[in-house]
Order: sequence, then C-alpha cells, then structure tokens
Amino acid sequence: MFPDPPADADLEGAGFAPSEPSLQADAPILQQLQERLRLVEAKELGREAMERKRSAKMLFAGAVSGLLGFLFALTIGIIREQTFGKRDALGNPFPSGRGYFPETVSEMVHDPTRPEGKCFFAFCFVGALFIFFSNYPMLLRNVYTGDDIKGCFGISWPTYRQYVPAPGMMLLSIVTVTPQAQADTLDQICVALHLVGASMLFIGYFICEAHTIAWRCCRSKVKHRVLETKHGLRQRRICLWLIAVFYLSFLIFEVLLSIGEPFYGPDDGDEWGTLPGVKGKTLVDTATLKVKLLKVGSYSCEVLSGLSLIASHLVIWYHCEERLYDLPEELDQLKSRLNLVPNRKARDLERNRTLLDGDSSDSAEESGPESGDSEGHSEGSQGRLVE
Repeated sequence: MFPDPPADADLEGAGFAPSEPSLQADAPILQQLQERLRLVEAKELGREAMERKRSAKMLFAGAVSGLLGFLFALTIGIIREQTFGKRDALGNPFPSGRGYFPETVSEMVHDPTRPEGKCFFAFCFVGALFIFFSNYPMLLRNVYTGDDIKGCFGISWPTYRQYVPAPGMMLLSIVTVTPQAQADTLDQICVALHLVGASMLFIGYFICEAHTIAWRCCRSKVKHRVLETKHGLRQRRICLWLIAVFYLSFLIFEVLLSIGEPFYGPDDGDEWGTLPGVKGKTLVDTATLKVKLLKVGSYSCEVLSGLSLIASHLVIWYHCEERLYDLPEELDQLKSRLNLVPNRKARDLERNRTLLDGDSSDSAEESGPESGDSEGHSEGSQGRLVE
C-alpha cells in the first residue's frame, strides 16, 4: 500500500541523511541538550516538591492553631464558670449557688472582648487561613481524588473540600452568637449565619472526607483509589466515627434543651430578667443541676466533635508523603545569571559568603573572578524524595 522508504544512499545523495562525521560533530550539542532537559525537569520537580511540602506544613500549622483555639476557650471558660460565673452582673451570688455554664462553645465565646472570645477568634481564624491557603486537597496525594468524581452541581469533591470547611471555620469564628434569651430579631440573623458556618465546617468536612476514603454509605459511589496507608485509612475512619457520634450527640442534647418538658420543668432552666443599674436582660439565677448536666453534655459533645475534626487533619498530615520530602540544602545563585546584581558586586558577595559550619569560600577567592562567575552558573542539588 505504501511505497518503500528510500535507501540511505539516496537520502545522502539528496542531502537529507546525516553523515557519520556530522553526527560525531553534533554529539556534544545533543549531550548538552539532554543534560539541559534533565536539569529543567529536575528544577520543575524541585519547585513542585517545595510547594507540596509547604502545603503539608500549613495544614499542620492550621490544625494546631485550631486545637489551641478550642483548648484555650475551654480552659478559660471553665475557670470563669468556677469563679466569676457564680455571681450576677452586680457581683451578688446566684440564689442557686451554682455557676452559669453555656450549652455551646459559641455561647461561651460570644463576647469578643472577653479572654475566651479573643483566644477562640484569634487561633481559629488563623488556623482556618492556614488550612485554606495550604490548598491541601489539590496538593497532598492522600487527599486528592482527581477531578472526575463530581458532587452536586458538577463540582469535584476536592473543590468542595477546598472551599467549604475552611471558609465555614472562618464564618464560625467571626460571626458570634448572642444567648437566646438576650437575642433580638437582628441577632437572629447572626445566629443563622453562625449555624451555616458550623454546618459548612462539620457536615461539609464529614461528607468530603467520607467520599475521599470511601467511608460506609459513600463506598459504592467512589471509583477512585486514595494513595493512603492502611494505618492512615483506619485512623481517618476512626476520626470520622468520632465526628459523627459526638456531633449527633450534640444535636440530641440541643433538641432536649430546646423542648424542655417532659425532660425538665419550666422553672428548672436559667432565669433571665432585669437588675437595677444593668441595661437589658441579664442572668438572675442559674439552672438546676439536671439542666446544667444537659448543658455540660451538649458543650462536651461539641468540643469533642471539634477535636475529632482537628485530629482528622493531623492524621492526614502525619501520613502524607509530602512532609517527608528532602529539599535542596542550598538554593541556586541567580544574581549573576539574571544580572540582578552587577558582576563585580556579585563576585564580592560570593567571596565574602560564609557557610554555617564556619568555612569561608576561600577557594573561590583564590581562583579569581572567572571561577566566581562559573560558580554563579553552577546548579544546586535538587533534593530527593524520602519514601
């Protein structure tokens, strides 16, 4: 069907086929091109390794910051309940003799002028920023599931994971709530926004993580393979179970506290009213022991659910391979190559540079300016991956 290819002699006669001497002459050029291609590929891999390791570091920093926010708010809130929480706004002890304990973390940290509110806002907001800008759903191999698995509205699950939980955490920490007895119509808007942020954080993260590791009901819908170790998958599933159990328990406690009867009488809850010299409604007396135990249970379940969510992030960080990347120990010199600094000044900087171990680059000074320029063109090590 196709004509026979021309012989090499015909190509040579036509001037198309390279001769032996020309191939030998071009061999050094081809070798240089191959070395340059390998160098460019190594540099691109090095840049990607730096970016992915930075993502793992920011994920760890964000998780630790969120953990500190919960722990500081919890510690300061308990101290306040045992000290100032047993007195009203005028400094008089409550008739019940018990301290006031909020039923949610949001109620405890609702006042941004108090220490617990300041700590919770600062650490949680900074942690959410770290997690969001880490871009870990797109850069860590034990989280990334590809762009073909779609959720609602044709959006991929890594995109949901990037733009739902972390912004929900920001909304949760910024938009605080007012205790229900003191909230007016405008405060209810903030309460609704706060609930939206909490749903984005807890429910949004739970659904995204469940699809990532094919947990329970999501197993039949997942067709990708997560690059995770067996220990990592088991620990991440345990964290998901803890999030589900504690968050559902928190919702159950909230329903019980909202219904009231027959679980407790109308006079067993906190009593809110007015005090002379105090503007607006304020706490007059605290709830009975039964109601306080329900509030402590609700608060504890919410805290444990949040700690389980943070632990899930820490497990992802611990088992990701990106945190083990071994990056180059020295960066390439660019000032001579890109003419960022005059050549004479670049040679002076290189000549006076002292390494961390105390050895000066005297060899570069003794070899003269030409060796200084050649060193500026040398390439640093590209690093390696530690599996």
